Amino acid sequence: MEKIKKCLQTLCLFNLLAKPNVLSKTRYRRLKIAMILFISILSLIPFFIISGVSYYWLSNILKEDVSNQVKWQIESTRNSIEYFVDIKISTFKFITTKYDFSELSDQANLSKIFREIKEEFSDLVDLGLVDSGGIQKSYIGPYNLSGHDYSKEHWFHEVVVRGFYVSNVFIGDRQIPHFTIALKRDLPADGAFWILRAAIDMDTLNRFIAAIKLKENDDAFIIDHKGTLQTPSRFYGDVLKQYTQNIPLMQQGISMIEIETEKRGDMYFGYTYIKNTPWILSVLFEPTINSKVFQVFHNELLAIFLGSIILVIIVAIRMANIMVGRIEEADHERADALSEIEHSNKLASIGRLAAGVAHEINNPLAIINQKAGLMRDIIEMSEDSQHFEKFLQLIEDILNTVDRCRTITHRLLGFARRMDMTYEVLDINDVIKEVLGFLEKEISMRSVHLTQQFSKALPEVRSDKGQLQQVFLNIINNAVDAVEDNGFITIKTYVKDKDTVIADISDNGKGITKSELKHIFDPFFTTKDKDKGTGLGLSISYGIMKKLGGTISVDSKVDKGTTFIIEIPIKHAIIKEGGNASD
Repeated sequence: MEKIKKCLQTLCLFNLLAKPNVLSKTRYRRLKIAMILFISILSLIPFFIISGVSYYWLSNILKEDVSNQVKWQIESTRNSIEYFVDIKISTFKFITTKYDFSELSDQANLSKIFREIKEEFSDLVDLGLVDSGGIQKSYIGPYNLSGHDYSKEHWFHEVVVRGFYVSNVFIGDRQIPHFTIALKRDLPADGAFWILRAAIDMDTLNRFIAAIKLKENDDAFIIDHKGTLQTPSRFYGDVLKQYTQNIPLMQQGISMIEIETEKRGDMYFGYTYIKNTPWILSVLFEPTINSKVFQVFHNELLAIFLGSIILVIIVAIRMANIMVGRIEEADHERADALSEIEHSNKLASIGRLAAGVAHEINNPLAIINQKAGLMRDIIEMSEDSQHFEKFLQLIEDILNTVDRCRTITHRLLGFARRMDMTYEVLDINDVIKEVLGFLEKEISMRSVHLTQQFSKALPEVRSDKGQLQQVFLNIINNAVDAVEDNGFITIKTYVKDKDTVIADISDNGKGITKSELKHIFDPFFTTKDKDKGTGLGLSISYGIMKKLGGTISVDSKVDKGTTFIIEIPIKHAIIKEGGNASD
């Protein structure tokens, strides 16, 4: 009994191990989503980098293009102002060369010269002649400045030293913003000279600034070396207001720097010093990108970006489906392999159990059978027994029960014993017909409709006849038990391929549920009533077919019936003409 307990414990352990792993659809769905995200992100990272670099590269190019355009406008405006100043200085040089001091001192002559110049330069406000003492000898203009003393003025000393002078914009005696240009003429006498000085309307500078094409948030203006505005500014106020940023250092050409303004934040500041003047031409601008080129690039990049995302996602989904499908298929194959191994372990365990059961039960059964036979003999020898017939019937029941128990233990022993296979040439149709002969009486009594669809061209096989008979007997007997009276059973045989023949046994019984199908070949598992089955028939049949190199499988639908498919290897059978086979 101790051996039996150990075998039962082992069997219970295998039942626990045999529970299949849950191959959850959620697991594979999450894996698929993770793979799609991983593949998509991995594929799109290079595109993001390239797109970012391209976007940054084009932005810088377009910003540089904006800066270059501003530089060009600054240069063009600076050249215009310098040309304007040079023209004025050249004109005054011509006058000082053509006329001497006495001629210019004549108010009538000076007035005539002023009118002639005024016709060419409408921005000329007035014209005056100053002697070497700083006294204005003659003057033509809207103000009364004749005899005015300029000897202490900064510009006077500046023009004495340099020979010419262009002033900042100032108010002065005229009470309107203007600037002056003065030119010195040296005389042959030692230290003698005179100065021709003219006032220019400040609106001239405004016209130069207005020629610069600005956007709404840009600003252009002129400042002097102290930061005083020489023209109005959008951001810093009217003429002669103070520019609040640092005065840019004097450099050759046009300079661009980035500054932080109080109201506009970070902006670009372009400036240049105007030759022969105290002025600095300045432009404050935002290098905003608002061009058709950038818009086209932006739209094309966006289209490529969206198209690439869609394409990558489609490819990622396709790859994820393939890869996860293969993983799922591999997991199912692994689960099936583990199930096969566990089932084999179950069969081995039940084999050890069967040996113990047979050893422990056969001896008591032999004693019961012997005693019951003796009792029957004694009763039959007694002539006047009052309950003769009743006792004989009871003893017969005992003997039938013992025979049934013997059948069970015989099956257990056959399952447990490692019997050598006896191969011979067999006709599967004949084997099935012999088995049907055993069940003919029961089939007939229950009016079961049996249909035999045997292939006439079925090749003979090399296999063990007794083992195959046991398999067919178990399957057909289960089919008979499964159908109701007047039910239908169909047995078909046919060739699957050159190496295999098939025997299908179908019934129209109540069928087997999916949960029961998982355990249909487990030892001691049965779908029959408790008094009709031991649960060993299909397990034994499964083990026999494994030993014979074949397989047994089942397909069932509830309330429609069940089909068992038995695949039998042909081995080395030679097909004869007419469908028979021989060695």
